[in-house]
Amino acid sequence: MRNDEEFYTCAAVRAAGLALKFVCVILLSSPLATAAAIDFAEPPTFTPNPSGRVPLAAVIEFAGSEPVDTHIEITDGENTWDASFAASHAVAGKYSIPVLGMRAAREHKITLTLRAADGKVHTETFTHTTPGYPDQLSFPNIVVSVSEPERMEPGVTFLSTRRRALGRGHWLTKKQYEWSANYGLIVALDNNGEVIWWYESSSRMAGIERLQNGNILMHRFSSTLIIDMLGNVLAEYYPADNPLPHPDNPNAISIRDQQTLHHQPHELPDGNFLAFTANGYPMQDWYTSEADPDAPREDAMVMADSIVIFTPEGEQIWTWDTMDYLDPWRLGRDTFWSYWWTRGFDQYRDWTHGNGLSYDARDDSILVSLRNQSAILKIDKKTKEIKWILGHHRNWPEHLRDKLLTPVGDLLWPAYQHNPRVTHAGTIILFDNRPYSGAMAFEDYPPLAENFSRAVEYKVDEANMTVQQVWSSGDTQTEDSCFTYAMSDAWRLPKTDNRLVIHAFCVPLIPGLSEDIMDPTKRVTDDIYYPGGHILEYAGDKVVFQVDFGMKHELFQWNVYGGFRSPSIYHTPGAAH
Repeated sequence: MRNDEEFYTCAAVRAAGLALKFVCVILLSSPLATAAAIDFAEPPTFTPNPSGRVPLAAVIEFAGSEPVDTHIEITDGENTWDASFAASHAVAGKYSIPVLGMRAAREHKITLTLRAADGKVHTETFTHTTPGYPDQLSFPNIVVSVSEPERMEPGVTFLSTRRRALGRGHWLTKKQYEWSANYGLIVALDNNGEVIWWYESSSRMAGIERLQNGNILMHRFSSTLIIDMLGNVLAEYYPADNPLPHPDNPNAISIRDQQTLHHQPHELPDGNFLAFTANGYPMQDWYTSEADPDAPREDAMVMADSIVIFTPEGEQIWTWDTMDYLDPWRLGRDTFWSYWWTRGFDQYRDWTHGNGLSYDARDDSILVSLRNQSAILKIDKKTKEIKWILGHHRNWPEHLRDKLLTPVGDLLWPAYQHNPRVTHAGTIILFDNRPYSGAMAFEDYPPLAENFSRAVEYKVDEANMTVQQVWSSGDTQTEDSCFTYAMSDAWRLPKTDNRLVIHAFCVPLIPGLSEDIMDPTKRVTDDIYYPGGHILEYAGDKVVFQVDFGMKHELFQWNVYGGFRSPSIYHTPGAAH
């Protein structure tokens, strides 16, 4: 037997509720490894997919009697990358080294090098072949049509991905609904559009964010979760008063006096969390129609969004409620849709539909997007007062009219927008969905076939209470337009000033198709197949990256809720995400 060959013994172990795990230990490795003087309490082991939810990841674990710096180099024959970990990475003398960035269905060699402070070195190599992609019931078909890495923002694109049975949510069968709601993916692409990591969730996901420590914060169907890059659950938060079953995680933390957590959570610079909640309020003699203001009135339960800040321990330290500041008689479209019905609040009206939060550290304030009000508000965190409102000027109550920003130059107001963010340049970028062509309740609107969606960036002059549009992906419908009536994301990227635009899907602009999912007499968007996930990166006005998600057989939809660009698959301390 040659001493420079590598031989492994692999024990198959089934973790409770998870897939098979294979723990591989090198029996004989390179001469350097054989002669290594580093003393191990537990020798290095290589475990693929340790949580059962990250098929392209693995972990190397070992324990030693002295601190060591760790370096790994990974190659698949075409690509080579590496990562380093300081001795302080150990916890109680035990090291857990994530192996990230591998591609599907390839053999990888992972070289581990350990260095002690006294100069001792230990090196050994593991070989691992990753699994292929799941079938299209569990993984989308991904098509890359444009990729110019030299013009792109460096890094990895993380995308919150969900599958959806065809049909209106309130008409789906129980099994159809569970199939849609009880599964989700986070997919990470390199700048060539290749998948280099994915996470399989047992629940549909909404917003995702990379935390300052490199972990991932995500909102699932009824709870907010923090995972590491190996798929291990580190924390979970849920609303104490939600009617749906609470998590079966015994360590989950309840957020008291809240009925919901939803959409896009956000980590603040101090490590606390900014999140949306919504609670039901009884309203007397409220509207029953968004088309006819004279329709008979009735008592109703109305969902009003609140903003909450809570600590990692779940303590609420700040709240702000739309019902205290806005006019509950100002209505947009989709007030009467079934959004809250399918989330445990039968027949509740969707008044504000908060769908994006962002923190502005320059003046300790909060941006909030209220979709069904077609408005972005800036709130002073200290006083809780509204500083300004970015949106069209129709139907606002008298006490808020002095908060409305005045447009400067050519400007198209946002409509039913999603996820506003403060950029590194101090501007506001958001995804402008524009269903109903921006019409509010009781206003006429053109047919769906004339719609389009876009990303748009605004510059606000707070001293003069003005707003200027400084960039958009397009202000009119063209042959390349993608209409995306919900979800989606937009970023201005910090190194290149490129814009990353994530369309959740593209609705076919079919004459006669309706936007009103509550109208049983018409064919609507939810009833038909359409491509899902249309990701674009713009360098100026030129597209330098385009990826599309879909399903070859057009049996259901793959949507991309949103996402972000991270500098690396590994954590980069201090980097902007």
